[in-house]
Amino acid sequence: MTRAPRIGLVLGGGGVIGNGYLTGVLEGIRRVSGWDPSAARITVGTSAGSVNGAFTTLGVPTELIYRYVTGEGLENDVYPGMAAQLRERRDEQWTERLYAPTGVLPRPFLSSPRCMLNAVLHPCETSLGVFVAGLLGEGMMSTRTIGELIEAVQPSGWPERAFWAVAVDLESGARVAFGRDDAPRTDVARAVRASCAIPAFFAPVRIGGRRYVDGGIWSVSNLDLVAGLGLDLVVCVNPMSSLEGRAYEGPVDRITAAIHEGERRARIRFGRRLGWERRAVEESGTRVLLIQPTAADLEVIPVNLMRASERRAVAQRALETTVAGLETRADWQPALHLLQAAAARAVAGDVPPALAAEAVAAQGANDEGRAP
Repeated sequence: MTRAPRIGLVLGGGGVIGNGYLTGVLEGIRRVSGWDPSAARITVGTSAGSVNGAFTTLGVPTELIYRYVTGEGLENDVYPGMAAQLRERRDEQWTERLYAPTGVLPRPFLSSPRCMLNAVLHPCETSLGVFVAGLLGEGMMSTRTIGELIEAVQPSGWPERAFWAVAVDLESGARVAFGRDDAPRTDVARAVRASCAIPAFFAPVRIGGRRYVDGGIWSVSNLDLVAGLGLDLVVCVNPMSSLEGRAYEGPVDRITAAIHEGERRARIRFGRRLGWERRAVEESGTRVLLIQPTAADLEVIPVNLMRASERRAVAQRALETTVAGLETRADWQPALHLLQAAAARAVAGDVPPALAAEAVAAQGANDEGRAP
């Protein structure tokens, strides 16, 4: 290429465990390719992916987040301001406060009858998750601790580089990408809180007088949002799908396999949706590097994706499998070459700007009302 490759980054959801997986994968990409995820022309984050996406867009090094999650030292970090914030409170202390109650009695069921009705009347335009979100009650836990993490880097406003945090409007059931021109204005911390508000667990987040919940109920990745943006490559990391399964041996493991059957079916469903989204992006002329848990990753990923105690092991394993994949998988090599080219151009001072506003505006008409 005679110019720097235009690379986008899409980070899917997956709770606290998904956050650990994303942390390990992004650091693995950096170590092998030299490409800094904060240099992406656009970053799209859903649920846990919105947390990692906000950090990378704001310039927080993936190495710092990885070392923090895995308990490594932060003394000589290149981002001393953020390192000082993290040193004040260990990762365990943050996660202990993650499930703080709101102190408000929630609506116990039917959080949004209108949302349910829209899903029934327009099944081809609304995901099953949206219907379920309207059926369930509001959660009792607050996402304010998640907001505090983002505010430690950016207390207010929005990142200068292009970043979209995906949530769902609980009043209408519509998908909303905060940070895009057609979305309500808000601070990045509040948008990330909305993107992480798991229905029936976390309370919805109010923005502009409307309630918003986890964008993962529309799609765990929302990869199709970047179709038609003129990118050369999209790196999509999706913790909640997998082409491989858990390994089981012996009678005890067969019982365990039965318990995991629901998880397996969910990953298959998420994978089908992801496959459709990937085709939409590739048909628009953009290569996709899709990274999702391998069988080795699944060995350390618990079914309960909110079990914070397992996050360290998940991040370490994700780093290992990502490095191995980039070094050995033939189908990943074209994407790796683009990442390396982008890293080389960045060293040479040829850093592309954030995604052009006109391209973002043109794309807005392409992604509404599609939920196969």
